[in-house]
Amino acid sequence: MNSRRTTLVIALVLAVGAGWLTLNYLSSIQRSSAINNEPRQIVVASQEIPARVPITPAMLTTATRPAAAIEPDAFTDPSKVVGALSLITIPAGGSITLSKVGHPSDMPLPVRLQPGSRAVSIPIDKVKAVSGLIEPGDRVDVIAIPPKTGDSPPPAATILRGIRVLAVGPLLENSSATPAPENQVSTTITLEVTPKQADLLEMADVNTNIRLALRSPREPLNSQPTEALHFPAGSSDNMASAAAPPPAPDETALALRALAAQQQARSVPRPAPAGGSGGVIVIDGDRYTSGGQSQP
Repeated sequence: MNSRRTTLVIALVLAVGAGWLTLNYLSSIQRSSAINNEPRQIVVASQEIPARVPITPAMLTTATRPAAAIEPDAFTDPSKVVGALSLITIPAGGSITLSKVGHPSDMPLPVRLQPGSRAVSIPIDKVKAVSGLIEPGDRVDVIAIPPKTGDSPPPAATILRGIRVLAVGPLLENSSATPAPENQVSTTITLEVTPKQADLLEMADVNTNIRLALRSPREPLNSQPTEALHFPAGSSDNMASAAAPPPAPDETALALRALAAQQQARSVPRPAPAGGSGGVIVIDGDRYTSGGQSQP
């Protein structure tokens, strides 16, 4: 009798426990469903935002959507998005998330350029790159050395100063404090210059020997002026004569001159026949008329 009573008590306790657990489970589902259906305010695009453009306040608005339809990394504060760059094209009404926006340091090279700047690459070797010590983000001076044409060496000129290095080979400046792994010696270096500096740099790259000088980051950019590039006397004439061969004779002009000379010879009046009364001589092509008589 005691064993039966004990069994019934245990069964009753288990039934009550199972019912309590079931009730808690159903309550948690209801709470979760209520939370997921609770509307939340997020930041969305008020217009289509192209890729790689700065985000302005006019591009943003807020919208209320169910929590279940909101991405986990969606922004809720528009002030945290203004000034960032769109990584992809965001359609109008699309939510603004952390994976869709970034900073200039996370973007490709064209976005890192300042307005009005140009990226120009020039070939380098281990000597020109200061034994490979130049890294993206450094400042360099560009030295141009004209070719030697006489006994005296041509003077070198620092044509650009304080130019920022955008990339060494394919390696861009790393935004983190961890340095990038060392690669093989790069064959190109990319500099950030103005359009006029780009013309000067390209001219010097073609006609001179270029060297780079690494600057101290503590030195002011305008501590020294740039220097004018002078080519030795006669080098420009030789370059011009080599680049511009004498023009070939104009066959059309020669033909016109020959035709004019032939017409001039034919236009000389022949003497009038003896006994003629003279008169006006009319020249018609290769025939002429004198005294009313046609002559060959």
